[in-house]
Order: sequence, then C-alpha cells, then structure tokens
Amino acid sequence: MSTERKWDRLVYSTRPLKEEVPEEPQTPSKQNLRVQRRRIAGGKEVTEVMGYIGRAADMEALAKRLRQNCATGGSISDGKIILQGDQVEKVIKLLQKEGHIVKRSGG
Repeated sequence: MSTERKWDRLVYSTRPLKEEVPEEPQTPSKQNLRVQRRRIAGGKEVTEVMGYIGRAADMEALAKRLRQNCATGGSISDGKIILQGDQVEKVIKLLQKEGHIVKRSGG
C-alpha cells in the first residue's frame, strides 16, 4: 500500500482561477420613466412603471421602495414594475422625489 496521499500531488489546469462574469451596465441616476394604470383580468387595476434601464438589482430595489411606500404588493415582469391597485399619483411623486423624469402614460 502506498503512503502517498492523493491531495499531495501537483495538478495543472488551464481553467482560470476565477471565472469572469461580465458586469451589468451602471444604472443612470436619472431615468425617463412612464407610469400608467391598466385593467387586468377580473377587472382589477394595476400600476405599471416602464422604461427602466440598468441593473436588475437596482430595479428590484426600486420596486421594493415603491411597494413599501404604496403599502401594496407587486412584482417585476418583462422589464416593468407592476404594483397592485391604482397607485399612479403616489408612484409619480416618489419617483420625482428620487430625481427621475416621470410621465403619466395611458388613461
């Protein structure tokens, strides 16, 4: 029986030590956003925030702030922040307070 241990042997690898992940583009501080109210199945209303450009983590953080400020539920779908209920005025005020350029869209 050999006394040499497997993990004492030198091994060569061509794989880099750390895989480089491409970095997402920086999120601009001011965004041109559109806010609209829309009816969905069952006659319920939702508020959509569209036009966000930037990192997914920053978009998730913005959605969380909007949900907390409006005290409602919501999600992110297809690059849009969707909030339950008619929250258009609250969302516009909060986004303008954060320095975004906001326009009301639709009806």
